[in-house]
Amino acid sequence: MVIESLAFGLLAAIGWGASDFAAALVTKRIGGLRTVFWVHVGSVALSSAYLLVANDLREVGAGQWAEMAAISALAFGTYIFFYRALQIGPIAIVTPIIGANAVVVILLAVALAGERLSGIQLAAMPAVIGGVALVSVDLRNLKSRRGLVGQGVLFAIVTMLCLGSWQYLISLASRELGWFLPVFLTRMLTLAMVAPALAVTRTVPWRTLSLTLLGGALFVALLETLGLFAFARGAEVGVISIVAASATIYPVLPILGGLVLFRERIAPNQWVGLAAAMAGLMLLAASA
Repeated sequence: MVIESLAFGLLAAIGWGASDFAAALVTKRIGGLRTVFWVHVGSVALSSAYLLVANDLREVGAGQWAEMAAISALAFGTYIFFYRALQIGPIAIVTPIIGANAVVVILLAVALAGERLSGIQLAAMPAVIGGVALVSVDLRNLKSRRGLVGQGVLFAIVTMLCLGSWQYLISLASRELGWFLPVFLTRMLTLAMVAPALAVTRTVPWRTLSLTLLGGALFVALLETLGLFAFARGAEVGVISIVAASATIYPVLPILGGLVLFRERIAPNQWVGLAAAMAGLMLLAASA
């Protein structure tokens, strides 16, 4: 069970790490809401074939449909905050903050599902939380009297809390309905919620969209969906806290991309926070 939890968590980390970096490239060009739309279109399209072969929607009861709708509403808000954070914030800063959602998953698993923290996990928690606190503020702004916490960071913190809660709820649903249906249904219902938002904001999904950007959005959909399925499968057959812990290494790739390709510059205290947060996340991964 431990090996399976670790393996599926690592697969989720690979999918999420690559998709986050690609999503940052796409979102900065077409905006958050358009990215949410095309990623979910791609995800539902890619998943529908498997639905026809191996699943039966009649297995889902009325109460579970209501549960999926509530989780989808949370997912919709999470994606709006997530892509907004990637759009306006430095990816090397917002990604480790969002990556700390594993702390939320683990704490919920301990508080509500009765799972226990190991000694390594107990030691890693303060490092992650303290690192996120440091990476969230730019002390250079004290001299210029600008805000210590940028909007991108605020969106990232909200995303971290929402994403951790969403992943925990998906984990519980996966134990009832299997690894596929909870992810597929929430993606489908979230897509249904995006359409009214597009109408209200008068956002045309295909405006300013080139074939390259569309391909990028669909690539994000593929990677992200594979990561979600891996996480859900790990939660179904393994231990939620171990799956979440082993998935915590995913910020490494987007952080490197932000620093190398985007040439992002961060404050000295944020370097310290980044090191502490990543050390804590690595400890969580090692605890699996």
